[in-house]
Amino acid sequence: MKRTLAIFVTLLALFTLSACHDDSMDANKMGTKLEKKYVEKNSYGVWEDKDNSAVQYSANNKGKIVAIEFNYKQSYKPVSNKAALADYKGKTADDLKWVKDDLYHSKSKDKYYRISESTDSDGKITHAAIFFNH
Repeated sequence: MKRTLAIFVTLLALFTLSACHDDSMDANKMGTKLEKKYVEKNSYGVWEDKDNSAVQYSANNKGKIVAIEFNYKQSYKPVSNKAALADYKGKTADDLKWVKDDLYHSKSKDKYYRISESTDSDGKITHAAIFFNH
């Protein structure tokens, strides 16, 4: 009886965790089709993340994301290089690596990206933009 109860509790926990997965975490990455249920156009016609208006997207005429901007200063919290890299990886690929200057590469996606950053006097990042390197 205890074994049946343990299996039932484990299955219930797994089901609950799977139901909690947020699809928006996997949405709106570089090169993917813009998922409009997670973004809205601001008064300037720019696509902004509904959860974080400091993240903005540019899409081509086919609706695919070709650039992403992070305006950290908008939220009044410039971020460290480590925190910014985590954001970049979240919008490109987990294996994103710095190559040189502003060039980054993802081996799993076989893509090169340019990441332009602005920093404050403390060296923290206030603004960043990701583009495909063509």
